[in-house]
Amino acid sequence: MALELHVWGSAFGLDSIDPECLGAIACFRHFVPREDWTLIASNDAAVSPDYHLPALNHRGTWVSGYANIISHLAGCGKLSIDDDLTPPQRADSLAYASFLATRGSGLLATSLYVSPRAWAEVTRPAYSSLLRFPLTWTVPPAIRAVAIEKAEHLGMGYLAAEIDADETSTPSLAETTSTGFLRLRERLGPSRAMQPEHTSAIRMQHFAEDFYSVLDEARENKRFFLRDDEPSSLDFLAYGYLQLMCVRTPHSILKAALENSYTRLVDFLKEVRSYGHAQDLVWQEPVPRGALSLIGRFAEGSLEAVPGVADSWTRWRKGGVAGRGEDGAKDPSQLMAAIGGAVVSVAALGAVALFRTLPPFGARTHRFELAREETGLHQFGEIGSMLEALPGWGQSNGLPPR
Repeated sequence: MALELHVWGSAFGLDSIDPECLGAIACFRHFVPREDWTLIASNDAAVSPDYHLPALNHRGTWVSGYANIISHLAGCGKLSIDDDLTPPQRADSLAYASFLATRGSGLLATSLYVSPRAWAEVTRPAYSSLLRFPLTWTVPPAIRAVAIEKAEHLGMGYLAAEIDADETSTPSLAETTSTGFLRLRERLGPSRAMQPEHTSAIRMQHFAEDFYSVLDEARENKRFFLRDDEPSSLDFLAYGYLQLMCVRTPHSILKAALENSYTRLVDFLKEVRSYGHAQDLVWQEPVPRGALSLIGRFAEGSLEAVPGVADSWTRWRKGGVAGRGEDGAKDPSQLMAAIGGAVVSVAALGAVALFRTLPPFGARTHRFELAREETGLHQFGEIGSMLEALPGWGQSNGLPPR
């Protein structure tokens, strides 16, 4: 088959764990003939030169990202989903796609990745089921780091940590005055009486409602976002984001806001699912990685996690401007710096591990000797030893002479 669509695999009961992968899968199912494409859950962004999923391999040409894939297929005549859009509709499609990629991805990052409880109970286990050991040690933390940076850039990063704060507080003992009377507690207003996690949940609800209201106004009473007769590429992208926002988490603020207040968007999800005759998904197994390839991928992830080395390694790997010499070739000094930093880091970790196995410095040394049987006056301690040394006290029975 000419088209190979590489995506992140299934999670949360959905076709993929990534919103763009969900959108690409839905678009292919409805508009690309089944015999022209294969679906591969590679679960490895390294399959693409851009290190990004979804990725399309079209006869050796790699294209990454939902928008780039749609544009590539349209240029090749494989997809005509947006051909009849008017110029204003094309402008709206670009604007709303950018809105989804910024505000929508920030909300998903906060809900699924930044929140400690959601990450530990929902998202991290999902990635562990998709990845092979030892990539479970390097890939999920790197993905979460990117999500945290994205949420902080939008001013949402602090919300998840505060929402996850422990809501149980032990009641303090009653305070008394110097005369023994109970001290009346200060009357607090509603804003001062709320716990930080409550106010953060309210702010998160506000962000969610702002996001949903923009999409709801864009769709209005139409069947889809831009037209009534058939979906566009924007509809499948929005479908991917909204699907993940319906995932149940320890704090399902996005899911509750969508289902309780924006039923038209819920109906939109049903419209996309029921549109046309969606093809059944046939997953093709990815090419298995060998041991050396797996170790190499693990080493790459380890280098990306080393402070001070990650940037140099990433620039050299992607062949960026800073990683090339005057002749346009990759500068090996960048790679040597990255490898040297990795070696030093591994040596430091080994030294720390060895140090932890050593006993604490300055610990007392205990000597255990077999107790000797004392006879005579020695059995009475130091005084007995002194008497034993006196003349006339050295008899075997240890008694003074008469």
